Amino acid sequence: MSVGALVAGAAGRPTLSFELFPPRSPAAADALHDTVARLAATGPDFLSVTHGAGGGTRDAGCDLLRHVRRHTGAAALAHITCVGATRRQVVDLAERFLAAGVRDVLAVRGDPPAGRVSEPAPGDAVRRACDLVELLHVADRHHRLAGAPGTPVPPLTVAVAAFPSSRRAEDLRALRAKQDAGASFAITQVCYSAREYADFTERARAAGITLPLLPGVIPTTDPARLLRLQQLTGVPVPVDLLASLEAAAEHGDAARHRTGTRYGQALARDLLAAGAPGLHLYTFNSAPAALDLLEGAHLGAGTRTVPSSAGRPQASAVPHHAALAAGGSR
Repeated sequence: MSVGALVAGAAGRPTLSFELFPPRSPAAADALHDTVARLAATGPDFLSVTHGAGGGTRDAGCDLLRHVRRHTGAAALAHITCVGATRRQVVDLAERFLAAGVRDVLAVRGDPPAGRVSEPAPGDAVRRACDLVELLHVADRHHRLAGAPGTPVPPLTVAVAAFPSSRRAEDLRALRAKQDAGASFAITQVCYSAREYADFTERARAAGITLPLLPGVIPTTDPARLLRLQQLTGVPVPVDLLASLEAAAEHGDAARHRTGTRYGQALARDLLAAGAPGLHLYTFNSAPAALDLLEGAHLGAGTRTVPSSAGRPQASAVPHHAALAAGGSR
């Protein structure tokens, strides 16, 4: 079953997924393989691997994708960005993934690499995520035509980014364009509020967006990491969360971790109650905090049930519950 079908509710339960980024050294790779094993033991539906069309982590990203596919039972969701990339570069990378059997990708516009001041010539550049989605489907059609006749090929899943904290109409228009280009579902930027997620879902449905909207969640135990993410994405960390972490830290790191974990567990439960089709955890390549959060999220085999709305078009049925994609990627 494809990742797109799972997120759309075909399995009859919420999905679970984790995001990883390529290691930057052999020692980091060994540690990351241990993290992958620990995360895979929870039975996730997919592991996403951040990846660029022309960045310096291309080879490391491909290595990590191969490791996930060989050593876990989870699908591997490969990231492809298009900013600063030519159509040829995107097609080459897509063909490389398709030839390796990857059928699930996350297509994001991305942000320019640090220090880059120029872009490809206008006629050769892929500038928008919706154009990237369309180009991936073109590459997939070519791949199918080049394959052996009669050989079954699973459907291509193309996930995209969504921004629940944004109130800009242009972001909803961009998401609708990605849907029209053939996106399968959307993963949101880091989300701290189930009410915000439900409000965003209602606005998206009103704009004609029917994609399942999978919320991105970060373990809320490390205030320094939360503030760094705020700088990167522009999504503010809730003031009450920072205050509670600061107060708990006076009693030691363990107390701070417990406080942050309780916050994350409550958020996860409220997101599922608000109709989220699953949870996508940004791990920062570390397992402990993510696993602690899941202990209280009610995603065990005996409790995996999909809420009636499940992040799909029944916006009127979505209740309001309070509680890495990059900030510029659309």
